[in-house]
Amino acid sequence: MSGSRGCWRRSPRRPDDRGAVAVFLAVTVALIVGIGTLAVDLGMQRVVRRDMQALADVAALDLARELDGRTISELAPELDRSDPSSALSSVLAGNDTTLGSDPVVTVTWGAWQGGMFVADVDPPSAVRVVAAADTDFAFAVGRGGASRTAYGVSATTACHRLGSFAVVLEDEGSAVLSSLNDLLGLDLSLVAYDGLASAPVRLADIAADPRIGTPQQLLGASVSVSDLVAATAAVLARQDPDAFSVAITALDAVAGVAGGLGTTRLGDALSIAPTDSAALEADLSVLDVVSGALLAANGRSALSIPNLQAGVAGIGNHFDGSIDVINAASLACGRPHSLEARATNRQLAGDLDVEFVNLPSLNLNVGPIKGTVQTGKGTGTIHVALGNATSTLVDPPPVECGTGTQEDPTSFTVALDTGLAEYWVEALVEVEGSLKIGGLKAEVQLEVRLRLATGGSAGAPVPVPLTVPENDTVPVRTGQQMGLLGSVVPTVSIESSSVSVLGGTVGVGDLGLLEDAVVAALTTGNNNFLDKTLRPLAANVDEELLGPATRLLGIRVGGADVFAVGATCNAPALRG
Repeated sequence: MSGSRGCWRRSPRRPDDRGAVAVFLAVTVALIVGIGTLAVDLGMQRVVRRDMQALADVAALDLARELDGRTISELAPELDRSDPSSALSSVLAGNDTTLGSDPVVTVTWGAWQGGMFVADVDPPSAVRVVAAADTDFAFAVGRGGASRTAYGVSATTACHRLGSFAVVLEDEGSAVLSSLNDLLGLDLSLVAYDGLASAPVRLADIAADPRIGTPQQLLGASVSVSDLVAATAAVLARQDPDAFSVAITALDAVAGVAGGLGTTRLGDALSIAPTDSAALEADLSVLDVVSGALLAANGRSALSIPNLQAGVAGIGNHFDGSIDVINAASLACGRPHSLEARATNRQLAGDLDVEFVNLPSLNLNVGPIKGTVQTGKGTGTIHVALGNATSTLVDPPPVECGTGTQEDPTSFTVALDTGLAEYWVEALVEVEGSLKIGGLKAEVQLEVRLRLATGGSAGAPVPVPLTVPENDTVPVRTGQQMGLLGSVVPTVSIESSSVSVLGGTVGVGDLGLLEDAVVAALTTGNNNFLDKTLRPLAANVDEELLGPATRLLGIRVGGADVFAVGATCNAPALRG
């Protein structure tokens, strides 16, 4: 038997790959080092770019402070690098730690127009700064650099108020305070309003409160009304809790209703750009800020209708319709001719319908007309239509920032444009009954319209010069206040008339005599409809409803009440 024996076979020999890892590692390390050196060099160039942007921004802001009306030639010394006291030398000396050798700063004077820089406008109101520098690469051959640009402007801002809650303080009547309480849903005293109106606050301080955060949040977004009220009270408490104790107490009362109002957009009530640093630093009335926020939050515009029929004979107990406050007093802060520097007050509009009841009978005894007719039915309308009032900060004349004294006041001018105004109370009275005309029995029926009306027409914009002091507390008033309708001469017209005579005819002259007799009976005598019912109703409308509302909102026929709040001149700001 033969045995078997296993055999061993040799594997084919592979190429020798010893050392391949070392080669791969060497290549990888070289690549990583190359990328790292490139990153370092690019990072250094990025730092140069960042430093040049910071230098351009600082230089643009500092040079913008020099824009005070001087011409380009008069500003030339401010760019003299050989003079260590020049504005440019001061900027470079204060920012000499930038990465990069010998930064080159190029300055061009001009103006910012239509969202872009226009060079060589003289005298300039803006400046363009280009900062450039380069640095040696740490690893690569050569140098890397960057050039950055910044634009600075001289921002002159003024704040004014169209109509004002402060007008309330000039009137001791409780109707004014009552109307404002109705509008805001509050129950404050005149002392409280006085405290709120006299307490100054800066929007920048309110915005800095942790409950708000930033000016953009305060003016450009929705904020909680309760947070806004609390932040305002906290600002006053930090300033002087004793001096502003009345205002702080009033704000606590406001906080009692603020929780149910949710959020508000203060920018809807105050015309101020969130980026307007000058306006944010202006002292504003706490009353303007808080009441404007409340009105924007609660969305209420309808005035409460008081007891207009009180003491008036022949007035029904129900009124249909409404009279609305379209806008409360408006505050605007901004640069001349800017949208933010425009205040608009759309004032009042609406109609109320009223029914006249239990009207007196008319005894007629004029010539051939004998007998008594009844005024059994009448309807009336209270109509208010006050057009827009718009005021805009203008230049020229330029805004002048004085020391705030009578000898050296801050001054600026707004252009006031007012719209149409109509205001009337009227009644349409039906007269009917049996009479004898020339001995003939006649059935008569007439409709008589009686109207008490006042108003004004629109005109060209009126320049309104304002100063601080005095117009920060005393308004410039144009136009006239709403006139008392009770003193207006009525307009009376016959809308329709008919006479039915049995057994004969009535001449045209007799019909005219009948109409005249009815008008006389409604407007003259001891118990006439005009003096007994319509004039007392008009007086109540004046005294209880429209009078307080127009004083509250600064409404004037063909004009407005305009207050100066303040101005900030030549505040530097970046553009672009």
